[in-house]
Amino acid sequence: MSQPAAITRSPNTRLRLAVVDDHAIIRGVFVTLVEDAPDMIMAWTASSLAEASDKIHWDVPDFLVIDVGLPDGNGFDFTAELLTRLPNLPVLIVSADENNTYPGRAAAAGARGFIAKEASLEQLVEAVNTIQQGGQWFNHAG
Repeated sequence: MSQPAAITRSPNTRLRLAVVDDHAIIRGVFVTLVEDAPDMIMAWTASSLAEASDKIHWDVPDFLVIDVGLPDGNGFDFTAELLTRLPNLPVLIVSADENNTYPGRAAAAGARGFIAKEASLEQLVEAVNTIQQGGQWFNHAG
């Protein structure tokens, strides 16, 4: 398996990523991805919105990845609320569900991107890169 492309950052600056997903396997994939990337570090992970809310209160990451479906709410509403307090926080919403309305709902919530969990690691890294460079990523996997 080839290494994913590097995340574009300023020299000597590492992207602090946080992940909110109720599935331990998905959180683990992100942790592994970040560990393998020399320009990223994992700020924290959370399995619920309550846990994420507590963690983000004390430690605002450079980039947030959040699942749509969580045990105590949804990523769309959480993102919209969070961005009223932290409007410059880049958010990428992810989902395993095939729902054509999700990219639009993610954009309406203020997220800078949406990606399906079936996307490749390369697509995920490309999405993070694009968003970090000021762009948006509202593509389906494929």
